[in-house]
Amino acid sequence: MTSKNADEAQNTNWELLLVRAREALRRFGKEDYLGHGDYLVVDDNYGLRRVTVEIHNLKMLDPDIVKALRLLLSDLPDWEIVVAVDVPGKKALWPVMGLTIRAHEIVDGLQRRYFPKQFQAITYAGSRPGTGYD
Repeated sequence: MTSKNADEAQNTNWELLLVRAREALRRFGKEDYLGHGDYLVVDDNYGLRRVTVEIHNLKMLDPDIVKALRLLLSDLPDWEIVVAVDVPGKKALWPVMGLTIRAHEIVDGLQRRYFPKQFQAITYAGSRPGTGYD
């Protein structure tokens, strides 16, 4: 595959996954780029096999929502969805953290001790702790 074809394939798949993520998340919350909603699907394509979702409301870390996102990757096994926790008012107080959702696994980099009690026990089927190399 030529570089141009690879770039076109990456862009096509990125756009497909972006639309899928927006459609899936719309069922669970409100998107808002200013942080006034529940999440933001980042619409910047940096040439990676990745779509990024910023979570502004911890309810969006619900295991059913994460499972719905994971299912979007069933026909894109070499792609991932990065879920970055970006709760307004907490950026300076909380470390960088999130999930990397892949078709075959979920890399869990959440630091739950910062969360309110009702979110500290969240777990994900098929997950493993993140490392510095994920």
